[in-house]
Amino acid sequence: MVPKTFGRAYVSRTIRVNSIRKGLLGGSKFWMAVLLTRFLGGKMQKVTKRGEKPLRYSEALGPGEQIVIRHIDPRAGGN
Repeated sequence: MVPKTFGRAYVSRTIRVNSIRKGLLGGSKFWMAVLLTRFLGGKMQKVTKRGEKPLRYSEALGPGEQIVIRHIDPRAGGN
């Protein structure tokens, strides 16, 4: 089954499958280099924390104002 459009996920999956099949199992040096590059690139992305930034909220507090941070564990059954 051929998809109507080649999206990013389809291309990524195809490259991953080909690099494993032809490089790791087949012995092709080119596909082995592709597999190694993709593997190291994924690890580097985690190490350098690229991607979505954490959500931050900033607001100045006035005189006499305070901030309260609470966490209610949903497993504890708190309402």
